[in-house]
Amino acid sequence: MPDRITEHLDEDGRRFVIRAPAEADADDLLEASHHQFILTHWEELAAASLTGYRQAGRGVLVVGEATPPRSRALRHGFMIHRLAYAPQDVLTPAQELPPLRWLLDQLDRYDPNQTVLLLFTTEDDSHAYAVEGEPPPPDALRFVQASNN
Repeated sequence: MPDRITEHLDEDGRRFVIRAPAEADADDLLEASHHQFILTHWEELAAASLTGYRQAGRGVLVVGEATPPRSRALRHGFMIHRLAYAPQDVLTPAQELPPLRWLLDQLDRYDPNQTVLLLFTTEDDSHAYAVEGEPPPPDALRFVQASNN
């Protein structure tokens, strides 16, 4: 399955390469918000993905939108997301969904020390990405662990 590739440089000059299925209907606004989320939370996403890989093997980091806060003032200030790691064997039965077919193909050849596989989900839709960024996942994990100590 061919890829659609987007490259970004963040404000610190770090380079990110984000691949997505070429056949996916690109909602430019939604995809831009996903890309911004990835760049903003890269270290945490890369660390969570590598931790999931070390604990459960090859898989995908699932990013789901959580229920917004009850307070109306907070509801517009930020979005809450939940992360879950889905190992390959859990994803295989759902391969009829186009984003998952693409991700399953990526699972066979990605390097978890370089690439993070992401699936953004809502009740209505899902979007798949393979991301390489700086720092790579092992360095991101060390950074996150040091930040939490």
